[in-house]
Amino acid sequence: MANTRQLILEFLESKQIGTAPEIARAMNMTSANVRHHISILVDEGAIVEIGTRRTKDRGRPSLLYALYGHARQHNLDQLSSALLDELLLGKTPDEATQVLKRLAGRLLDDNTYSSSLTQRLYKAILRLNEMHYDARWEAHADAPYLIFGFCPYTKILHSNPELCTLDSHLIEALLGRPARQIERLAEDERGATYCKFLISNMH
Repeated sequence: MANTRQLILEFLESKQIGTAPEIARAMNMTSANVRHHISILVDEGAIVEIGTRRTKDRGRPSLLYALYGHARQHNLDQLSSALLDELLLGKTPDEATQVLKRLAGRLLDDNTYSSSLTQRLYKAILRLNEMHYDARWEAHADAPYLIFGFCPYTKILHSNPELCTLDSHLIEALLGRPARQIERLAEDERGATYCKFLISNMH
């Protein structure tokens, strides 16, 4: 039983947030069984409820959980929002674009391109997941898609929508190709949210 709770903690450590049904699917367990262990972890103070996530079937929203330390470890959301507002204050749209491009570059360490786009994509996924985006890519006939299963800026995205533009510039900095967001906080068949970017074929 304790091992099951450890696996739940490891899931939340990896994904940052999750619902009982999502954890149950990942662990191949029933939602009722997972909720039992979650209840114990909540009572122990290891995890906390941080909100709800809507489901596709119009049923009751599922509770969202996070590790206790992740939920209350800092005040960076408010600080980041205030700093971004100050950084873009008085800037024209073109000037704001240049600021966001430079900021995207600063978020990365030394970034060199390999000759293969596939190699760049794999490298980009590794780097983005170090930054907690839960990223993956999909091959398509026209151009590849890059998908974020988690947005690290969710709490301040409503008041700072330019962070989506920052993500596009971040992808461009990683791949050397323009990226255009085509879906923002959309929901998949499980009710989990994601963002999707189309990678340009232009070099």
